[in-house]
Amino acid sequence: MNKLFVAAPVLLALSFACGGAAAPQAAAPAAAPSEAGLKAFGESKVGDRQKCIISGEEFTVSDASPKAEVAGRTYYFCCAGCAKKFQANPENYLGKPGA
Repeated sequence: MNKLFVAAPVLLALSFACGGAAAPQAAAPAAAPSEAGLKAFGESKVGDRQKCIISGEEFTVSDASPKAEVAGRTYYFCCAGCAKKFQANPENYLGKPGA
């Protein structure tokens, strides 16, 4: 099989990984994550599992996790790129489900 046909789907999938999330949508009411064991965005502490509000990636919060402070709350992210997107317009993400 041609290597291009094998590599193309992999490259396409990687382009949508962390940092390649779609533009923010209109704010929606906040809701708790549906996955068992995940903390809601903005309620996590070091050692908790959560889903990144930007990329949707699940991760465990560590001392090294990128974070942002907004209105006295700490928000953790899977990577620095997601933290940067959030910091540019936090109001676009705080109304998302799971926020």
